[in-house]
Amino acid sequence: MTEVIDTFKRVEDKYFITAGQMQEIIEECSEHMKEDFYFKYRVHSIYYDSINSDLIIRSLLKPEYKMKLRLRCYGEATGHSPVFFETKKKYGNIVYKRRFELDEQEAYDYVDYGIMHHVKNNTADEIDYMMKYYNLKPVVRISYDRQCYSAVKEADVRITFDSNVKYELNPESLKEEGNEKELPLGIIMEVKAMDRYPMWLVKILSEKKLYKQSSSKYGMIYANNFETMSPKVHAAQGYHMTQQEVKLCSVQ
Repeated sequence: MTEVIDTFKRVEDKYFITAGQMQEIIEECSEHMKEDFYFKYRVHSIYYDSINSDLIIRSLLKPEYKMKLRLRCYGEATGHSPVFFETKKKYGNIVYKRRFELDEQEAYDYVDYGIMHHVKNNTADEIDYMMKYYNLKPVVRISYDRQCYSAVKEADVRITFDSNVKYELNPESLKEEGNEKELPLGIIMEVKAMDRYPMWLVKILSEKKLYKQSSSKYGMIYANNFETMSPKVHAAQGYHMTQQEVKLCSVQ
């Protein structure tokens, strides 16, 4: 049985590619990569934010430090699936993730009714503080198919490919209901590494002229649904998103 890791510190770089490029990269990396233990699955994540979208707005301003809070399920959400409450923080180029596991229903009881869950540790205390300080609510569920590969020799290197991204605003649970909207992104390739890229990967990316891009699925959804998701003070003033703000959202 594979050990569940609850703390991550690594670089996570994203590349937007086509399905054809994905197949080419998989073939060219075949000598160096293998299918991950968890190879193919669908990811479901609920992102939490304040009524004024404080967390996503701060993220889009490109600060040195930013953070997000989400509830994540790997595979189908059944109502009692194992789920993870997770903080994702980025300081400079380094991503820090800390999480803890709950039963799905226990997580809903905590978020919806304030019934305290059973976990007692620093991460749980931090998330509880964030929930109360920002008065966080579920704002969007993002789901996508993920395909994973891990390096044969470099234990810290993984490459994932995300596709078929769909979302629903103001979700009640992690389960897809069939009325989700599509987020047309093609394939998102993500390279995760503790240190630097291995030279074989640098060579492949260079030959294909692929360059990392700062991006956020949540940020793009926020841009596409600004009138609905924007801070209430903006809505009351008849505020409309500028082209520069739309551009920021689409590249974060």
